[in-house]
Amino acid sequence: MACLTRNLQKQLRRYIEVNFNRSWRTRPEKLRTELVNKGVCPSDVTVDQMTMIVKSIDD
Repeated sequence: MACLTRNLQKQLRRYIEVNFNRSWRTRPEKLRTELVNKGVCPSDVTVDQMTMIVKSIDD
């Protein structure tokens, strides 16, 4: 599992909040792929990590 720094987690969470609606957040695997393709997210971030980031947005 890739190590995400707290700073990177915060940046990804903020980027997702601003740029993606709730329907995207229900599909973390597609969200991860989209962020990797845009160059926003490192490719070694796992779907599980993306799920945790998305859950932190909804809290």
